[in-house]
Amino acid sequence: MTDVFTGVRLLGPPETDGEYIALSEHETVHLHEYTRIYAVPGLYEHVVQDRLRCRSPQVAAAGFLRAASLLGLEPGSLTVLDVGAGTGLVGELVRDGGVGQVVGVDALSAAREASLRDRPGVYADYVVGDFLRPDTLREALHPYSPGGLVSAGAFGGTHATPPALENALALLPPDAPVAFTIDERWMDESDPDGFGAAVERLVAAGRLAVLERTRFQHRVTTTGEPIFYQLVVGRTE
Repeated sequence: MTDVFTGVRLLGPPETDGEYIALSEHETVHLHEYTRIYAVPGLYEHVVQDRLRCRSPQVAAAGFLRAASLLGLEPGSLTVLDVGAGTGLVGELVRDGGVGQVVGVDALSAAREASLRDRPGVYADYVVGDFLRPDTLREALHPYSPGGLVSAGAFGGTHATPPALENALALLPPDAPVAFTIDERWMDESDPDGFGAAVERLVAAGRLAVLERTRFQHRVTTTGEPIFYQLVVGRTE
């Protein structure tokens, strides 16, 4: 697969004003232009996982499996929500770890199409929706009775905001294992609109118990600079 992408180049400052990918001599796209990138089988994994050394999927999946173990749960008995499922790598990892059933959720129909194309059979269902508008999602997910949540990089920044995290957790029963990764820039508790403050509110309200919170290198930029995220592992209350 790598040979197919030998012409793909990573671009960044000062050559551009952000992180871009040169797909060919005639086409350059932003790293977060997911619809275009997902349209090419394997391209997202080649760029983000292989070239930029992204570790969030592996870290989030391992964190979720640790949470299930700490809570004495058998992974095979769980139906897990994969929030911001993308092309399905996290779902594949937790399934490989023994989780019985995974339901993917992503705001982009292009992500659903790419996942079903590249990883058929990983998800029991893959729902297109936004946790900022949870009513439709609640109806679609109700038949599955989700008992856990995993998410790699879907929350924060230009992606889902703190209310989306709160709405997603609200779909789970008590004592459900959860694991999610978020850019550390969004985890500053002094920012009332950030995820750090949101996590503290969830803990104070008795909705989330944090079992583990660690810093790790999420990936590198297109110019090789490290980007750090935090992993939050917990259980609903």
